[in-house]
Amino acid sequence: MWLVGLLAVFYGHSQWALSKSRALGWIEDHEQAVFAMKEGVCDDFAFDVNVNIRAGHPKGEWQVDGGKNYVCDYVRASNAHVRVLKPAIDTRTELVSLEHSDFPWMTAKVKVRQITTFTLPGARTLNEVGETTYVLRRTIRSLQIAEMTSRSEGQFPR
Repeated sequence: MWLVGLLAVFYGHSQWALSKSRALGWIEDHEQAVFAMKEGVCDDFAFDVNVNIRAGHPKGEWQVDGGKNYVCDYVRASNAHVRVLKPAIDTRTELVSLEHSDFPWMTAKVKVRQITTFTLPGARTLNEVGETTYVLRRTIRSLQIAEMTSRSEGQFPR
């Protein structure tokens, strides 16, 4: 009987940890932490993460393909520009879909649509629109990004 109870708790925790509202809130918090380069933001990426990003802009396409070290190095370098320029950043995130994995219910594939606006002090406003698919993996304490695929178009010079 205790095995059934343990299985019910494990399943219930999975449904809560990977629910629509929790997954969307976690993604929004992660994106804000990336822009702010908060301490530990790279801990949001699993050790075996696979990242594939394509961002179209006026001068061509910008690409990021790699694992945790590569994406964390990119986040650090790109945020140096954010710290220097000090733009006002507004990101609107909309949940497109969420699909839970089968037993043992450890991951969910979450697709979001994002519109990000950068307003530079005394300059023009830049926009980017894209869709990102995350594979979120639950851990004992939180969630981690196991996979991330993103496609976007915008005016940001890269």
